[in-house]
Amino acid sequence: MPFTLSHAAAVLPLIRRDGSGRGPFVPSLLVAGSFAPDVTYFAASAVPGAMRFGEVTHSFPGVFTVDVPIALALVGLWRLVAGPLTGLLPARVRGRVRALAGNGPRWPASGRGPTLLRWYASAVLGALTHVVWDAFTHLDRWGMRILPVLGEKIAGSPLYWYAQYGGSALALGVIGLFLWRALRGAGPGAVPDDASRAAGRGQALVLIGGCAGLGAVLRVARWLAYVDESGLEWKPWEIIPTLCFGAGAGLVVGAVLFAAGQRFQQHRHSPVPTPPEARPDPLKTDSHD
Repeated sequence: MPFTLSHAAAVLPLIRRDGSGRGPFVPSLLVAGSFAPDVTYFAASAVPGAMRFGEVTHSFPGVFTVDVPIALALVGLWRLVAGPLTGLLPARVRGRVRALAGNGPRWPASGRGPTLLRWYASAVLGALTHVVWDAFTHLDRWGMRILPVLGEKIAGSPLYWYAQYGGSALALGVIGLFLWRALRGAGPGAVPDDASRAAGRGQALVLIGGCAGLGAVLRVARWLAYVDESGLEWKPWEIIPTLCFGAGAGLVVGAVLFAAGQRFQQHRHSPVPTPPEARPDPLKTDSHD
């Protein structure tokens, strides 16, 4: 689909409103898995050849192999940026968002085998929903061969095109409704003292928004140069996926830079613990008898 984030709608039935997973599934890995096959398309903003690797990530062998570490990497990236980014939210919703976002995978002290299996199954299922969905919304996929009617044109565009863009918009609406209901049902949560106000919100928006805008401009410029050189005819809406991939890649870079800067500042200003031997012993007092 043009909007990779829309793929998360397919795994929402396995996620409760409190952010926990149903059955053995891990919510963050379900969602990350649903994004994983498209990651190479975003990476192509910096590594043009990465687009071709999308054939692997969108295959069934890819679902059970390469898509899993990609999903794990996405969760790791999310854990890096989640705290600093939620710190930019208004205080009235910040605690609720952090409460919902706190159900990520954690390395267990014991029983690691079953835990790893749950992680793997969650990532695979998320990626599988992506690949199956795309099969019926993209040209030359196996879903098109099962339902050739999707290639029939209505008002000059094939049915799979309507499934792509209409499905993306509908899925975004479903995700928005899920998040709204989840936030309404979430407790106020704890707001740390250092997050009592969204300091530097303007600078963060400039950094992240600037990176997203730059990524979109560079990706679109490269695409336009390619179609111009190739002499291909294109319709205005065909630029949307390229625009989204470029903006998304830039947004990730901006978010990582912001999060890294915030964590560096927190580490820099955190108090240095006093060594035990340097602390005064309250039981020892000078005797002046």
